[in-house]
Amino acid sequence: MVSCNLVVPLVMWGREAPTHDISCVLLTRDVKTIVTGSRDGQICIWDFDPPTLKLTPRCMLIGHTASIMCLVQGSVTSGTSYIISSSENGEMCVWDLRDGSCVEVLKSANVHTSMSAYQMLGVSEVRIFCVGNYPEILVYDPRTLDILFSLAARIQPDWISALHILRPPKRADEVILGVTTSGWVKVWTVSEREIRPREPIFEHESKMIHSLNALCLVCCTFNQRTVLIVSQDNWQIYDAGDFSQLCVVEVQQGERWMGGDFVTADRVIVWTDTGKSYIYKLPTNCIVESRAFHNKHVEGDDPILYGVVAAPSHEILINKPSWQYLPIPVANGYEKLLVRGDCEGQIMLWRLVDVTESQLEQIKQTQPYQPVTFSPTLNHSMIKAWLAMTPPPIGVLDQLEGEKHPPPITSSLFLPLQGRLACGREDGSIILVPATETIMLHLLHGKHHHYHNWAQPMVLRGHHGRVNCLLYPHGESARYDVSHLVSGGIDFSINVWDMYTGNLVHRFVVQAGPILQLLVPPPTCTPRIQNCICSVSEDHSVALLSIKERKLVLLASQHLYPVITVKWRPEHDFLVIATQDGSVYVWQMETGHLDRVLQGVTAEEVLGAGDEHQPQSGTSGSDTGLANPAVHLFRGLRHRNIAAIRHAAQRGIQQVLGDQNTDIDIHDSSKMRTCPLMVQGLRTNKQDANSHVLFFDIEALIVQLLSDEYALMSPNTLEANELIMSSQYQRMNVLTHPASPEASKKIAGLLSRVKESAGNVQNLIESKMEQTGFRPTTLISDKDEYDSGRLQISRQFDMTAQTLQIGQMLMSLLHSWGLDPSLDQTCEHTLGLLRPRVPVSYGLISKSGYMSLLMPTWHPVKESAMPPINLPPDLAAELPPEMVKLEHRTQVFTARGHWEVSPSLTTHHLLALVSVANTLQDMNAATLIPEQERRRKNHIQNSKLNQNTNNQHESDFSAQQSVIKQGWSTLTALHTVLLPDCVKNHGAPLYMPPMVEILARRWQDRCQEVREAAQALLKTELTRMGSEGRKRLTEEWAPNLPTHTDDLPSGPQTNYSNDIGSAPQSPRPEHKVQSNSTNSSHVTTNGTTNNTNDRPMEAHPHLDEDHLEEELDGETCRELVAQSESRRKQATAIILLGVIGAYHGQDNSEGFGLGNLAMQTSKALAYLVLSPPSSKLPSHTPLRRAAIDLIGRGFPVWEPYLDVAKVLLALLDLCADTDRLAPSMKYGLPLIPEADSCRTASNALTLIAEARPPAFITTMAREVARFNALQQNAQSLQMNLHNSTLHRAKTEILRVMEYLIQHKRNHIMSLMVEVMDIILHCVDPGHLKNRGLHEVFPSICGFPQVTHCPHTRRIATGAKNGNIAMYELRASKCQMIGGHQKAVTAVSFSPDGKYLASYTMEENKLSFWQTSSGMFGLGASQTKCTKTFSTAPVPDIVRMNPQRLPKLVWISNKTVVLMMADGTEHRFNA
Repeated sequence: MVSCNLVVPLVMWGREAPTHDISCVLLTRDVKTIVTGSRDGQICIWDFDPPTLKLTPRCMLIGHTASIMCLVQGSVTSGTSYIISSSENGEMCVWDLRDGSCVEVLKSANVHTSMSAYQMLGVSEVRIFCVGNYPEILVYDPRTLDILFSLAARIQPDWISALHILRPPKRADEVILGVTTSGWVKVWTVSEREIRPREPIFEHESKMIHSLNALCLVCCTFNQRTVLIVSQDNWQIYDAGDFSQLCVVEVQQGERWMGGDFVTADRVIVWTDTGKSYIYKLPTNCIVESRAFHNKHVEGDDPILYGVVAAPSHEILINKPSWQYLPIPVANGYEKLLVRGDCEGQIMLWRLVDVTESQLEQIKQTQPYQPVTFSPTLNHSMIKAWLAMTPPPIGVLDQLEGEKHPPPITSSLFLPLQGRLACGREDGSIILVPATETIMLHLLHGKHHHYHNWAQPMVLRGHHGRVNCLLYPHGESARYDVSHLVSGGIDFSINVWDMYTGNLVHRFVVQAGPILQLLVPPPTCTPRIQNCICSVSEDHSVALLSIKERKLVLLASQHLYPVITVKWRPEHDFLVIATQDGSVYVWQMETGHLDRVLQGVTAEEVLGAGDEHQPQSGTSGSDTGLANPAVHLFRGLRHRNIAAIRHAAQRGIQQVLGDQNTDIDIHDSSKMRTCPLMVQGLRTNKQDANSHVLFFDIEALIVQLLSDEYALMSPNTLEANELIMSSQYQRMNVLTHPASPEASKKIAGLLSRVKESAGNVQNLIESKMEQTGFRPTTLISDKDEYDSGRLQISRQFDMTAQTLQIGQMLMSLLHSWGLDPSLDQTCEHTLGLLRPRVPVSYGLISKSGYMSLLMPTWHPVKESAMPPINLPPDLAAELPPEMVKLEHRTQVFTARGHWEVSPSLTTHHLLALVSVANTLQDMNAATLIPEQERRRKNHIQNSKLNQNTNNQHESDFSAQQSVIKQGWSTLTALHTVLLPDCVKNHGAPLYMPPMVEILARRWQDRCQEVREAAQALLKTELTRMGSEGRKRLTEEWAPNLPTHTDDLPSGPQTNYSNDIGSAPQSPRPEHKVQSNSTNSSHVTTNGTTNNTNDRPMEAHPHLDEDHLEEELDGETCRELVAQSESRRKQATAIILLGVIGAYHGQDNSEGFGLGNLAMQTSKALAYLVLSPPSSKLPSHTPLRRAAIDLIGRGFPVWEPYLDVAKVLLALLDLCADTDRLAPSMKYGLPLIPEADSCRTASNALTLIAEARPPAFITTMAREVARFNALQQNAQSLQMNLHNSTLHRAKTEILRVMEYLIQHKRNHIMSLMVEVMDIILHCVDPGHLKNRGLHEVFPSICGFPQVTHCPHTRRIATGAKNGNIAMYELRASKCQMIGGHQKAVTAVSFSPDGKYLASYTMEENKLSFWQTSSGMFGLGASQTKCTKTFSTAPVPDIVRMNPQRLPKLVWISNKTVVLMMADGTEHRFNA
């Protein structure tokens, strides 16, 4: 199961703008956004303001691994619009223009060269018509990227090079014109009703024309009669009626046509690859209104070039530019806009002014002939936007003094164990800086700006020229020296550094080219190879270098083409290298011999069979990462940050001997090796300087904070803070097991064992911290440190201090400064938060790990809408104007702009902020001030060691902690409840609320703190949207609910022969799809073949992700992807409607009355709880946990539609091992899935019992009676009842019953006999042989209706119907005595056990009973009433108060006293 952690990215862009080689450009229909795709694979979204002609880069989209071929605008829904991008390697993506998040991804074998969006008649959304390197036209759904239908050719099928779609007047169908690369024009007529899935539509007409490799085909929208076809060498006008050529214009020398469009019915604009466009007036035979239309060409009647669109200065473009012509309808005609993007990253926009006929005549008469030149109205670029920023965007090394023009950063590597960032630069130097200190220096105000030793760098000099790559081998494997840092440069050298002393350990120069990459061999290689590193050079060679021996082991240098992949075959001692020409070279590592050279299919098979080693640092040899920096960046982001973004969550329970809690590691150790902060270099082009993306892993941060905190606590403190419940479960567990002869000793030593158990939990946490680097470890070498003049790095690194700094950075940047001044003061002076210095450029990780990164040039609040600055006048006078403006922008951004970007960003940031704030509040009120945090931890340790502390000091500490806790609580309340109103009161016109579907998917997040934050935010958002909003939400998601027409699964109660609770968890199956041809595998999911309600419910393993990760290539897998997405929507709908029903279902206006919606939701929840484990629905998934939790929370709403017995037994089966697996709900560290499900089921049982005590008690009593009946015949029926749910879950049942006894006394009193049946089922009879019930289970003895006689081993219980239940513990029998007509108030055995007194205040009667048995104890015992007395009436005030009920107390063997609540006594003799 893959899980996506909650990660908050932000970018430090640096002083230099990223290059943006524009390959395609798109101006949206609302003329407010320009989208540009680059040849490096990035997409940039620009905000455009037409009135002011202001163009601002807003965000960069990272995900494509090849050049962007085309862009098209998709559907516009819910206040946002979408764009679809396609790259030259077949990747298609759907992006949300609002925040740049990736909505859908498709990896296809079809490469699209052109995409057109068109809204067909009778269809609500546009369709995407695509042509490319395939012989058909594919039509895609703009949201799901499913192929809806295709247009194919019967005659001369070939690649379609261009197409145009139009709807003829007075017709209800669409006409698609297409031209093939060989010059055949095809005409298709399509209507929505004729579309059949998987069946291609063939052309209706076909004709050969004189146009090869056409680039553009446009039909005139003004008359739909003339057609413009542009190829590289010429452009032509055709008559659409018979496709006869009307005119042709050849290209000028040195230029090539790229495309064109009709400006009016008689004028066209055509653009070239040199960056110029030409506007022509068509000859008369091309004008429909002319009488000469369609006549033969007349000499002299040629197209007239009257306008040239060009840049003001002469420019030479290395790559061809991208063009778009867009006529905008206005009141008096059209506003004609022409947009161009070029390889320099420039965007130019022209407003084309109409040239009248009279002006055209003047141009023709002018000698020499000079066409009109149109100058650009707008000329902007990323570089210009960067230069306009004062001060420039921040970079990680801006603190270095004395460098006016610092060398660009060319490579970066983050070292989590040392907390340092290594940056290689253009001049050959390597800078090592403390990562958190450096980031805080640039992003936050604070005292650290005055520390002279803050963020002090170490400089390593040894390369001559650019440093290309860095590698920290110890970070990949512990077999390498912890102090070694390896760098590769453009000077052909590989340097090994001691990064603690700064010394150059060794220098390898063995390859004849710049070093491109450094890799680490897998751990399964031979010991000699394990001490090596692998380097890839630009001279096409690969070298293995032994760091230990400091010599060359292997130089593979016979490759003719660049190396693109390095793989390992350790079992055969082979190094497998793939080159760009498709060849595969197999080398023997130990001998250095070239074993073979393979090509073709054999090469692919050998390469596919190789065990690729992909270290987390992102230094592996990816397929094209050596050739394309964009691929290297994306793969680096995905693989280096995989521990922080996509760490596996599934860990099985360790199979060890014994059943003790201390023998099972209940912690999910997948988080124990993750650093809360990862820093990744960002370079879209190898000529760029490195920017840096910071990834804050919220779950890892919470885990480290809580691990440090729990390690400080004593066992008693852990128990007192309700983090563990060892004493309660141990006590219950002892009662459910047979009592041994040493039972008294065991019970007497219970407390000591509980403390030992809690101590083992503490030792477990400490040992895990020591294993994973949480503890500060001393890394002292045997050698003396080299004493040099340069800065030396300490080998003792405080990981706890770094964790606090990371938390301080995160909380300071996410907090809404300025909304509550008093809270801001508390945050600064009490909690340790620091004010931001600059508006932060955040990022967003979306589907498939694709990212959108906000640009520093963009601010969510326009200059005209900014409120006045809140800055003291004297300080404003001292600061330069640009700093005042920066502070103003920062204040507005942190207060309101932060929450106006997008709902997705708001959701992630609120989840991060609230979860970390709750964690710090739960950590005994921790702060982010280092000195104060040290004092707090010292106080906890001192109190742990010395119990006799100063009372005054303790009270002062408690008062301070309460203030801190109140501060965190206020901060949480602001961002959970008050934020929308505060942001709007601060002037924001539109607050972007969190997305309920994301919060719903986080309802059972693996991290307990994130889970609680998501639940609180979702409940608050549902309350805020009101009844109408919830109703709309219900109507939106209700169609996704599954419909279960069959009976629900029976649950675990019917199987007594196998242990259902031990069923192994099934892994997620891999998708295996047979690849078919493209023509026969098109699938539609537009509603015709895909009905969600017709499928049974299947859990989606990725429920706890914000995005679905599908690594399926090819369109043949789209059906599986669509099914998976449908299941994901099902899961989200179940949780969302379950939450609405649980918290608002009592209100009929929500639709959850006694109706279909409540029944559907309850059945879906019950299905998830009761369904047996399978490959599609494993045992312990977040979806199952969510269903368990929601059944507990909304049980009163679901109860009418549930089989309560099945649900309760299923929950008991899940939490049968709670005493071994699950700590309390307050325990914050991530648990293994089994323990998490166990804890959730236990909590759900408590909620159900609390909400409906009679239902729980009667159901359990009925099942106990059924169990007892089976137990009597177990031997004859050959049943193993020890594996049954009721037997294994005795401890949990007893815990719930004790909870009900303490909190629901009224319900217990009315069902006392059933309660006693359940308790006696759970408590082993051996405990009641020599001890009284008040010793074994004292809570039940608080009721006067229960009495126990140890001598006769009988228990009597008074029932509400007047009967008395007499339990014979020796014979395990129960006899019902019809003693009274009304409820029995009290019963009591005499000290010798011969008499039983019963009293009912409803009848005002007291009776004595005597039990007699047959001779010698044989035969059935009989209980008879010997005497009956009338008693004084009881006042009504006593009757209504269960706490003041009368009691029966024996003062001798024959005298009982009826003690009233007011203290009066009445004596009666038996």
